[in-house]
Amino acid sequence: MIRYTITAFIFLLFPMQLFPQQNGNAVNTSLEFLDNLAKQDFKANKIFMARLYATDDFAEKLSNSWNYQIDRIGQYQNLKSTKYDYFREYEIVYLTCQFEKSDYTIKLVFNNKQEITDIYFIPYPPLIPAGDLNSLWVIMFLILWELAWKAMGLWKAGKNQRPGWFIAIFFVPTAGLLPIIYTFFVKD
Repeated sequence: MIRYTITAFIFLLFPMQLFPQQNGNAVNTSLEFLDNLAKQDFKANKIFMARLYATDDFAEKLSNSWNYQIDRIGQYQNLKSTKYDYFREYEIVYLTCQFEKSDYTIKLVFNNKQEITDIYFIPYPPLIPAGDLNSLWVIMFLILWELAWKAMGLWKAGKNQRPGWFIAIFFVPTAGLLPIIYTFFVKD
């Protein structure tokens, strides 16, 4: 009974730290930040930045970064979606935007003072197409296959005191063929 009472007390005492709610300030600030980007009013966004990042050349750096994105993906069209996240003391807002050539996500990270500490431009969808992930799985399978057979071949070569085979299996990548040959076809 005491355990449940203490647990209930903790949930009542610290509800915001345990289960943070979506903070409208971070989302509203992000939308205003995006609106200023769309208007190319980079100096106005300086007020949202943490003091460390709000340097004299901030507007120029933001302008260069935004114009670089515009050159690659075309003019900003509209906001498609907004996602809010919370990690430790940081609030993170993802703004998925539609541009002329493709969609892009702007990730804004806020500190506990509601100041922007990081800005990321993330391609959407991700840079690795789904078809390429299939070949990644094949490569990972081959690596694991090679490691398993190499371990077996190295163990047998070491046990039988065959330094030539041991060195060959250790240094020559053969997708497991050399260790398989040694394990099954070479007599002790």
